[in-house]
Order: sequence, then C-alpha cells, then structure tokens
Amino acid sequence: MSNNSYLFVSDYDGICPDFVGGIPDLGQTVLAEDRSCVPLLWLAMFRPPDLVTATFQPADPEDDDEDEVKVIAPLAPKDRALAQLQAALDVLDRIFAQEGSLREHAALLRAGVESMPGKFVTINPYEIAVLGGEQEFYDTQRDALASLDEPGDLIVARQRLADLTALRLGRPFPAARLALDDLDAPEDDWWNHSRLLGNSFERPVPWEPTWVHNPA
Repeated sequence: MSNNSYLFVSDYDGICPDFVGGIPDLGQTVLAEDRSCVPLLWLAMFRPPDLVTATFQPADPEDDDEDEVKVIAPLAPKDRALAQLQAALDVLDRIFAQEGSLREHAALLRAGVESMPGKFVTINPYEIAVLGGEQEFYDTQRDALASLDEPGDLIVARQRLADLTALRLGRPFPAARLALDDLDAPEDDWWNHSRLLGNSFERPVPWEPTWVHNPA
C-alpha cells in the first residue's frame, strides 16, 4: 500500500472511484495526490454533511486474505466544494494566524478544480486512515471539517488539522508560487507546500511548472 491520498474531480457521484472499477481514464480524474497525509486546502472544500460512508468488497472475492473495506470520505458537487473553500479562508486565517494567509494557494487549487470537466469533488483518504486507528482518523476528519465553520477552541482546531495534514507548524506558510517560480527555500517550506496543495499525479496542476509533466 502506497499510503497516499488522492483528490478526484469526476462525474462519478460517489466516494473512492478508484475502488469501484470500470471508470474510463481514471488517472485523468485525479487532480493531485500526497503521501501520508491529506492536504489542508483539499479538506477546506468540505464540511461534515459532505461525508459519505461506503463499504467496498474485495477485488477478489475468492481471496480469504482480503476483507471488505469501509471508508468515510467527503464528496461534494464542484460548485459547492469551491464555495466552501472560499468560505473557509477567513476561518483558516484565524486558526493559522501564526503561519499566514492561504488565499493565493486557494486560488491555485480553485484553478485546478475548475480546469477539470467532472461535476463532483472527492478525496480518498483510506490509505491515510489505515496508518493508525481508522475510527480515530475518521472522527478527527469529521471534527476538523466542522472546525472550518465553527472553529471553537483555535488551539484544538489547529491541532486536529495538523494531525490530518502533517503540516510543520510555527513557521510562515511557503509562497503559493514556490514551485512555479523555483524559489530558494528550506526543506520545511517544500514539505509544507505539498501539505497545503498536494502534488501532481498524471496531469499538470496550476501550482507546479508544466515541465513536471513535459520534461525536455
């Protein structure tokens, strides 16, 4: 298992399209991926009512070593996901007051989502959930999404989001154009940039230079 999370924009109106099978050009519906975490601005597109629970059967029903998989993941129509991303920015400013604004970063994510033809946005977090206690992950996911509307205790909200995103806190967020402009920055900034937006998968993303997918 790769322990990656994936951000999908597709016409499939369910969670975990990669677990369903039969979806053409599945890789092209993945906007971005990240390892061992779920990026912060992906989460900002969703709220608790968007969470969907689904159970998936083993790929090989004859394999006794494979169990069914239960996943709780967010799913929203594209327009609502983008509206919720915008609405979250004021709250994120409060929660991450020490680290700075994410408005330019969010604009790049918006451009990426808008560039995709699909009608629905979803995250598959399953490979992250199984890194520890699955139910604990899903409880934290629900509480973290709720904090994007009503943060309550800002310290608690900050820690929940940090647990899901693996952000290295206590330093200014890296520039939104860090990768685009190939800025000179410490490793912690490159780490955090990925934990804010994720990384490209099979298609270019607005926050990375095009040569990532078109090498000379």
